[in-house]
Amino acid sequence: MNQPLLSVNNLTHLYAPGKGFSDVSFDLWPGEVLGIVGESGSGKTTLLKSISARLTPQQGEIHYENRSLYGMSEADRRRLLRTEWGVVHQHPLDGLRRQVSAGGNIGERLMATGARHYGDIRATAQKWLEEVEIPANRIDDLPTTFSGGMQQRLQIARNLVDASEAGVYG
Repeated sequence: MNQPLLSVNNLTHLYAPGKGFSDVSFDLWPGEVLGIVGESGSGKTTLLKSISARLTPQQGEIHYENRSLYGMSEADRRRLLRTEWGVVHQHPLDGLRRQVSAGGNIGERLMATGARHYGDIRATAQKWLEEVEIPANRIDDLPTTFSGGMQQRLQIARNLVDASEAGVYG
């Protein structure tokens, strides 16, 4: 691939002087991992929300596979988040459907990418629960009955189940 998977150019979103982020640019190539670190209030979460299309930046551009993220329709951005990207939220219940079982949370991601056979979806969900060290017998339990760490791992399983191209963890 001769184009970056994700390209961020001159991105800015400030809430107040020194709050948020200013003039952030980077390219992320397939197989690369980028960590965002900084002090409390330095704009890490705001930056990740902008990169994952959950907060429109005040200026700058984001391109994913050479497509402008904010040039896409809202429906196309939502489809991208459901099918190609994985987002793990800082507050785990923000990334899970609270009234849908653990298996259902994983299964929804599979169905968004075309899976339709209930038995296959359930077996895959069970496998991924085990991969993230959640007991398979918790497949029918609601995420609200899980510890915070288990909720984070459920988000990870939900995102890895279809081998997403990009992951945003914030």
